Amino acid sequence: MIKQKRSVKFWTWGCIGLLVFLMIVQMNDYTTAFQNIHFGSVFGLFPTIIRNATIIFVPMIFGAVCSRSDRSQWNNIFRYWLTAVGTLIIYYLVFWLFKPSVFNMWQVWGIIFPVSTSSSIILTTIILGLICEPYIIHFQAKYSTKQNLLLLILLTLFSFIFSAGMMSFHYSASAIYLVVDFAWGIFLSKVSITKKTTRRMFVVAIVSFLALLVGSYIFGSIYWQQSLSGWQMTWNRQFVLNPLSPILVLFVISGFVVFKYVIANITDKQLRFLIIGAIIMQAPIASKFMSAFKFASKSKIYELLFLVLVFIASYCLLEILDRILPRLKFVKSTTAYLSDQNDIVLISEHALKGLKNWAKRNRVSLFTWAWFYLISMISLVIVSSHLRIQLMNRQPNVIIYVLSISSFSIILTSIFLYAIFTILYFITTRYWISNAIVTVVLLGFSIASKLKMQLRGEPIYPSDLGEATNLNSLIKMVNQKVIIVVAVALIIVIALTIFLEIKVPIKSKKSWKRRGIWALLSMLVLLTPLRFNHENSYIHYLSNGFNNNAGFANPQVATQQYGPFLNFLNFLDMQVMKQPSNYTQENMNKMMAKYAKVAKSINKDRKQKLSNQTIVFNLSESFVDPYTFPGIKISKSAPNPVKYIQQLKSNSTYGSMLSAGYGGGTANMEYESLTGLNMGLFKTSSMTPFVQIVPKHSFYPTIGMNFNYASAIHDYYGTFYSRIEDYKRFKFNKFAYMGSKYKITDQKKIDKSPYNSDYTAYQNAYKQINARQGGQFINLISMQNHMPYNNWYTNNPYSGKISGDKKIYSSAGIRTQMATFVRGVQYTDKYVHQFIQEIDKIHKPITVVFYGDHYPSILSQRLVPKYPVQMHSTRYFIYSNKYARQHGAKAKLTEKTNYVGTSDFIAMMLEQTDSKVTPYQALLTEIYKELPALTINFGGNPGYQLISQKGKLIDPKTLTVKQRKLIRDYEMIQYDMTSGNSYSLENKNFYK
Repeated sequence: MIKQKRSVKFWTWGCIGLLVFLMIVQMNDYTTAFQNIHFGSVFGLFPTIIRNATIIFVPMIFGAVCSRSDRSQWNNIFRYWLTAVGTLIIYYLVFWLFKPSVFNMWQVWGIIFPVSTSSSIILTTIILGLICEPYIIHFQAKYSTKQNLLLLILLTLFSFIFSAGMMSFHYSASAIYLVVDFAWGIFLSKVSITKKTTRRMFVVAIVSFLALLVGSYIFGSIYWQQSLSGWQMTWNRQFVLNPLSPILVLFVISGFVVFKYVIANITDKQLRFLIIGAIIMQAPIASKFMSAFKFASKSKIYELLFLVLVFIASYCLLEILDRILPRLKFVKSTTAYLSDQNDIVLISEHALKGLKNWAKRNRVSLFTWAWFYLISMISLVIVSSHLRIQLMNRQPNVIIYVLSISSFSIILTSIFLYAIFTILYFITTRYWISNAIVTVVLLGFSIASKLKMQLRGEPIYPSDLGEATNLNSLIKMVNQKVIIVVAVALIIVIALTIFLEIKVPIKSKKSWKRRGIWALLSMLVLLTPLRFNHENSYIHYLSNGFNNNAGFANPQVATQQYGPFLNFLNFLDMQVMKQPSNYTQENMNKMMAKYAKVAKSINKDRKQKLSNQTIVFNLSESFVDPYTFPGIKISKSAPNPVKYIQQLKSNSTYGSMLSAGYGGGTANMEYESLTGLNMGLFKTSSMTPFVQIVPKHSFYPTIGMNFNYASAIHDYYGTFYSRIEDYKRFKFNKFAYMGSKYKITDQKKIDKSPYNSDYTAYQNAYKQINARQGGQFINLISMQNHMPYNNWYTNNPYSGKISGDKKIYSSAGIRTQMATFVRGVQYTDKYVHQFIQEIDKIHKPITVVFYGDHYPSILSQRLVPKYPVQMHSTRYFIYSNKYARQHGAKAKLTEKTNYVGTSDFIAMMLEQTDSKVTPYQALLTEIYKELPALTINFGGNPGYQLISQKGKLIDPKTLTVKQRKLIRDYEMIQYDMTSGNSYSLENKNFYK
């Protein structure tokens, strides 16, 4: 008797093990492999038959075994759901461990709610079958065996008829049809079957299997013939192999009858093993699971070994779950209650009561989480554009977008807010004060980001925190009404917080040690953003899994998508450049030697020494030729605002400069002009090298280092963009700005403008030129045309004289701002004329490189995709004074001047002044001569873009081998001086 039991147990475990292994094998689709066998069109059907037969067979087994179980149906549902969730947790954790890049929070949702997310159609069918089980048993008890058989056949036929179209059996809704298979299992378990019937059913199984092959082959031929003839097919091409196909059901029923004796001895533990197999077979990650393990794809032997290992791991998981789950307090109490209860209403009431009690115990935490989620949503509403998110091709409502797409990024924001709150609560022990601080900081930060986006077209970056020292200057740029509203709101919040602390105090029930542990964990959470941008790191993929995809290419849109706070965190640790594959000290030395030879070759034809020249790099704030604005019309009755500068086209190098910014980015254009490095080579153009790169060096090479004396002049406050400290790293001898020890003289504002005029800038530049006898370098930055453009000028000749495309200039506010801007440009034109007249009288070589840094932030950035090059093109000219032209300088360059990058100015100035070059400048010269204009990608993607002299985009794939080599050399130098080891600084002769 004992031997017989052991034999039965062995055969039962053997059959269950074989079935589970068969399910595990189905993680992969082997249809193609079977089709490669002879008669592949027939053998190619095997995987589909096995898969669909499994979908039918497993619910039948559960129907048969569970119908004779002593446990309540709800107890079984809970246990199987628990097994499924436990399996999914381990399954996904292993998958993410080996393939973290695919992690996303929707998969976590699928783990917790496997039925609603269709993690397994088999599991859903079993749960739905168990819910219906008492009703099925009761119904079948009313009728005879023949009547039940007839009814089940009819239900199978009806299910097939209603589901044989294009319906896919991957979704939970299909379980409604497949419950018929569960009912078949209940029925067959109670029918007495003789050995003779078993033998007959074995023959039926073979015949039905052949019928499946032949029938599917014939139907497939008909299907494809009709399809090729132009018929629109609306049914499933695997019509005969449909999981509810009567032939397939007959085949599975036959197999069930053959193995009925084994099925009758299946235990609850073995059923749960089948649950594990079903999850591994059908979970959404199943088809990708094997690819996460590289060794599995080496050969078929390794693949088989992998499947065996997964099978062994599955059984181990069953044993682990059997030991862990029953010990959990929640599991104990739930199974104890469900074992004595079958009434769905009473179970629901008990669950609701338990949920209420849990919510009551944790009401403070729940309120805190809900509040942080709410204010996180409010922060997105604040930075939205009239409750719309400005995506490239659509403008969805911000609330709908948050709830549908960006919900997990809001949850991630809430996690960080809660971490900050936890630390504050640990320090202050005051709930409402801690909560209020977090709330005020987030909403205040969101308002500040909104204001900055309105004014500058970009959100607040970590680098902007250094601008806090310029608070008074920043406040002057903000509408006074906004300041008043914020101040009133702040007073109300403070008063409300004090009231709540007195009247509704909340004290933590946790011990000091426990709160300390939570505070420590919160600090670790707050450190994670420092790894957000480290590709191939788990934290990077975890962040992406929360739908937080750092929007470096378009930070304004990213701020609206993910929220200002989360976008701010994304910029905490910018990964500047990806290391070139050939970056080594040896290769750097070879490259520097290469361009030393190029410099020597260039210098054979150059006669001037740069240090003897006086060079002025003049960044003119927001200077753009108004006639280049898209769709603008300036009345003919109004004077030409740039009459003189346009005339310079005839006697100076003149054209359009490609800006890496729109409405902002002054420091980045200054960085390009001074260093010759290009923003387009960085991972993102949204960084500020002055703040994020230069401070890492004690010395940073610029064009100024080639002179015995270099200075900078800015007729505004000098603390913006870390200029004071950075100019020291550039080894500038002097920096004159408002408030510096070097006075800004001749200060003159025009009408109501809060900024010094360009007259002030040029007068100070003129005095600096005359202050030294020899050559020098001057970096001159003006401020006159800085935003906002608040109708500053009285008797403005352009008021009412500007019109254009109604879609662009329909707003009276835009027309007023444009009139103010154009009037400012006219003043710039006037003062440039005066300055050039003055330097033409000086008897020493002077060359001025004049350029507008970016478009003013008057027009919406939504126009950029339509006018990408146009709205990133400003005016520039390079003018050499009369004395310089008489002593070797060219009046103008005649080639490649229509469109240039800011980083080209060094090479262009050197050529125009006929000055000798350093090896680094030789590289810049080659870049300027041999490549199209290099700039950021205006389409919003990372990387550079190439612009032709006609202002058209050039595909990088069309570059020659030589040109590609040049870009690689350029990238290596830029990486060396931004993210690398600065090997080039060790070579004293490379930059000088």
